[in-house]
Amino acid sequence: MTLAGDVPAGDPYTPRMHALLVLWDLSKGSNATFEDLRTYLQEQSIARFEQMAGLRQKTWISSTESGRWGALYLFEQREQAQAVIDHLTESPVVAKTGVRPTHELFEVEAVVEGKHSGIDLLTAGLARAAR
Repeated sequence: MTLAGDVPAGDPYTPRMHALLVLWDLSKGSNATFEDLRTYLQEQSIARFEQMAGLRQKTWISSTESGRWGALYLFEQREQAQAVIDHLTESPVVAKTGVRPTHELFEVEAVVEGKHSGIDLLTAGLARAAR
């Protein structure tokens, strides 16, 4: 039985997407600063994730106010997200910070892009601006 609005698993016209939220609380004794992590993004991480199969988007996020650093991933298949989860403890961010992340996996309900100034998302962000 499916509920009203549920998409049958085999519906080829409505692809399922999966979102993964990963957060590190750097306020709890991190060995790395936000700037250290931005440098890591610039020098290694961005290029590595550009080559990841099935990854539609990864947005790195930070809040100096709360002390949190993280990323929001959008995957084509749940197994691709699970592979990232399975290796989180081996993440270079864990090695750099000494902090283990929390994570949560979500089903994507919808994606929209609103009216905007036209800024290319692939050139936006603090790590890109610092280059």
